[in-house]
Amino acid sequence: MRRGFPSWFSAAAVKRDSGEITHYVATLVDITERKAAEKQIEHLAYYDPLTQLPNRRLFLDRLQQALAGCARSGRKGALLFIDLDNFKILNETAGHDVGDQLLVEVSRRIAGCVRNGDTAARLGGDEFVVLLEESSECIREAAAQAKEIGERILAALNQPYSIAGRLHHSTPSIGITLFIDAVDSLDELLKQADIAMYQAKSAGRNTLRFFDPEMQGALAARTVLESALRLAIHDRQFILYYQPQVDGAGGVIGAEALLRWRHPERGLVSPASSSLWLRKPG
Repeated sequence: MRRGFPSWFSAAAVKRDSGEITHYVATLVDITERKAAEKQIEHLAYYDPLTQLPNRRLFLDRLQQALAGCARSGRKGALLFIDLDNFKILNETAGHDVGDQLLVEVSRRIAGCVRNGDTAARLGGDEFVVLLEESSECIREAAAQAKEIGERILAALNQPYSIAGRLHHSTPSIGITLFIDAVDSLDELLKQADIAMYQAKSAGRNTLRFFDPEMQGALAARTVLESALRLAIHDRQFILYYQPQVDGAGGVIGAEALLRWRHPERGLVSPASSSLWLRKPG
């Protein structure tokens, strides 16, 4: 027998014709199921249904609070962006059920690597984030703390996964950015961590990288270059050259086709100039 339960109580007075109150009638309605449903709805709004980790909505709320707290205390924080390497291949070859089970195990391992008070969340798909709060006021010490936890996560996620009677292997790429000052916005921090994560993938995967402003500059240059290349194709700015291939006696034995880009402002663009693309033509 339950000793207590949530209920809705109401009472009404019963009166004589003269208006005298003779007694009261009380109604007690058990709203246990209603409260449970409300709790479930709230849970679905803030937690990922597969891994039970905080979802993007709850994570962004905690990140906003962490930024405000770091601004007041002067202490640093860090954001780790974790993406599983080649997860799409696992999903396509082993099936989505195996992929889901691996995600559940990944979330459990990540949560076991962070400190009390930190937040591990799933943004969606195979993307996870970890929010580290109240790190050292010293940037180097805060970076060392973030690196230590990042390496701990790397080691944990490198261990084989036993799913449906078979062993599976998965590795992560991790990008890390620090809360350097109070002006960093939520979108900017996520962008920085995402850039660092892609640097980890470019370095061969299964590693971690810290955000460097030069990374963002290189990414911006590449974006501008890609846009200019699409315009060049549309405007027919490419010219085809043929370079003869000769043998030891000097005889022509073939030709190499070379595509040159004649830009209307820069002239012939060297393939080596892409890293300088953000500079205005001189």
